Amino acid sequence: MAEELIRNEVVHEDSETKTVYHVKDNELELDFLSKEVFKKEDKIIVYPFLIRNEEWRQKYPNIKKILFEGFKGRLPPGTRPTFKTGYGFTTQLNYIIYFLEKNFLDINQVIVSKNKKTKIEQSSFTINAKELESIRKQLSTEYGNLREQRRCIINNYFVSLKPDKFILEKPDYKKGTFFNILKNRLNTIKKLSSEDREALYELFKKLAFLKREDMSTEAIITTKKIVDNILIEEVITEFKKYLNAKRRNEDKWQEFFRKNAWIFSQIFAYPTVLFEDEAYVGGKRIDNRNAKAADFLYQNKISKNIAIIEIKTHLSKLIKKKPYRGDDVFEIEKELNGAINQVLNQRDNLEKEYHKLRSESEKEFYSFSPKCFVIIGKLAELDKKQTKSFELFRNSCKDVEIITFDELFERIDMLLKIFEKNKDESNSKK
Repeated sequence: MAEELIRNEVVHEDSETKTVYHVKDNELELDFLSKEVFKKEDKIIVYPFLIRNEEWRQKYPNIKKILFEGFKGRLPPGTRPTFKTGYGFTTQLNYIIYFLEKNFLDINQVIVSKNKKTKIEQSSFTINAKELESIRKQLSTEYGNLREQRRCIINNYFVSLKPDKFILEKPDYKKGTFFNILKNRLNTIKKLSSEDREALYELFKKLAFLKREDMSTEAIITTKKIVDNILIEEVITEFKKYLNAKRRNEDKWQEFFRKNAWIFSQIFAYPTVLFEDEAYVGGKRIDNRNAKAADFLYQNKISKNIAIIEIKTHLSKLIKKKPYRGDDVFEIEKELNGAINQVLNQRDNLEKEYHKLRSESEKEFYSFSPKCFVIIGKLAELDKKQTKSFELFRNSCKDVEIITFDELFERIDMLLKIFEKNKDESNSKK
């Protein structure tokens, strides 16, 4: 669009209820409606346009205006925000307009609302702002930037709105698509979400079953090791940062372990999966108070038995500084004792209300004398004599396993070393 041809957007009419704007260009003798801003309602209407060959025309053949509700006087992401760009949607979201104009000839207005539900009416299409943003993000990915993929994303969105009119489609795969998405992207692996990582792992598993002439299994395994290696490095860096922090922040540790729940699998001698975080394990009174919540519930992947994990902080004290007797007998700190009692109390409530909780849960689980874990403090903070008292104490705890944050860190660091060793051995054989 030739922006230099557009001179200005001016107030054409100003009343108690709204301000009406026109785009004017005296040289080109243009004067047309471009925008309405309402004063008593959080509402803006834009009239998308183009200027071509010194003439004005509507940007979209059928849809004349787009109404925005609830955006506090601004236009949302995915829109062209000024008259200089002619308003309307960006190139990606224009696919929604193209789809509407092709399949709903009577629609002449689009409403984007923060509060209203998505619906299709005789002459208008209302879309909730959250759904629009979700579509925008899908279309903004490298995958979504491919024309065929964009068309399918929009089509499949409308399937949920009009299942009687549209059917789900899968885009035809074009050779080189996967290469273009992954090309030069290994340095972005650290930014992958947990969903992205899970999708990669699933892909590796599926590729491993392909015929050898179709795909090299060795290449797949090598690539997966590279990905695993980078992901573990990222976790170690973040873990080390929290481990060296001078402040105790239980919430940050909770969030870290929630994002990297696989870390806890290193403390079990059997295959496990995260069952729930901040899980209710009973204890509510009739006034809805005193509910018990475990930080994390883990589950044996095969037997479905539950384990309870309680998280404190890396700065939590383990052993008192002054000896209790002589110079080599030390008492356990109050916070550690409290954490042990807390997790045992959670287990007691879980077992008492097991049948009720199990009947209410959508997931299958069992509570056969659940194992209890407390993650707390740092072993490196203790001297040799304190370490002896700590080890004597925790080894005598038959119902609760106590693990320090630095010990858990070492287990993850050991994983990285195993990957690096395998990588070096593999390289030396070539």
